[in-house]
Amino acid sequence: MGSGPGGGMGIGPCAANLNLTAEQIKEMQTLRTQHIADTDPLRETLFAKNAELRSLWAQKDPNQTGIMKKQKEVNDLRADLQEMAVKHRLQARGILTAEQQTQLQSCLSDTGNFGPGSGKRGGGMGPGRGMGMGPGGCPRW
Repeated sequence: MGSGPGGGMGIGPCAANLNLTAEQIKEMQTLRTQHIADTDPLRETLFAKNAELRSLWAQKDPNQTGIMKKQKEVNDLRADLQEMAVKHRLQARGILTAEQQTQLQSCLSDTGNFGPGSGKRGGGMGPGRGMGMGPGGCPRW
C-alpha cells in the first residue's frame, strides 16, 4: 500500500526509527488518507489561483490591485493548508506511545527538524532560485 512506516505519515522521516506496531501503521495510513482527502480541494484551488496569478503577472500592464488581491488569496490558501498539516502532524503524534514520543523528540532535536541524514546547515547565500526576476527578466513562477 505505500512506503511503509517511514516519512509521509505525519511525523516525518524519524518515523522509520520508532518501531511502529502494525496497528499504529494502520492508524497512520488511515489518518494520512483522510488528510489527503481533506486537503485535496484546497490544493486544487491553490493550483488554480496560482495559475490566475501567473496570468495576471503576464499581462503587458499588470494590474497591481488584481495581483495583490490574488496573492492574498494564494497566501490565505497556503496558510489554511499549513494549519491542516500541523493538525495532521499533531494527530499522528497522538498515535505514538510515550516512549515513541520521546524517541521522536530526540530524533527531531538531533537533526534540527530535517530528519536523519540532513544535518544542520550553515546560513548564508548559496545556489538556488532566490528572489527577483532571474535571467532574462522573466519571473519564475
